[in-house]
Amino acid sequence: MAPEESRPPLKEFLNMLADFLAEKYFERMDERMKKIPELRRLITAKEAGQYLSLSTDTIYRMASLKKLPYLRIGDRVLFDVQALDRWIEKNMIREKEAPKPAKDSDLLSLMKKRKD
Repeated sequence: MAPEESRPPLKEFLNMLADFLAEKYFERMDERMKKIPELRRLITAKEAGQYLSLSTDTIYRMASLKKLPYLRIGDRVLFDVQALDRWIEKNMIREKEAPKPAKDSDLLSLMKKRKD
C-alpha cells in the first residue's frame, strides 16, 4: 500500500484544517468575551470602547476632555466598569413623562354627584 493512498486529498485536508481553526478561534473569542467586563472591574480603553460601542480613539478623546471617568496607573489608562455604568445612567437622555391627569378623590366625586 503506497503512503499517498492513506492520506486524505489535499482539498479535504484544507477544509478540515479551516474548520478546526475556525472552531478554535471562536472558542478563544468566547473565553475573551467572558472575561470582559464581568470578571474584572478595570478594563482597557479598547475594552471600554467595546463596552460603550465607541472607537478606542473616541474613548481616549473623551477621557482627555474629562467627559469620561478613567483611572491612570503609571502610564496605563484604565476604566472602571462601575464608573462607566454610572456615567451611562447620568448621561442617559430620558423622555419626560407626560403629566398624569389628576383623578378626583372618591370623596370629591361623591360630593359632585350629590350636587347634580
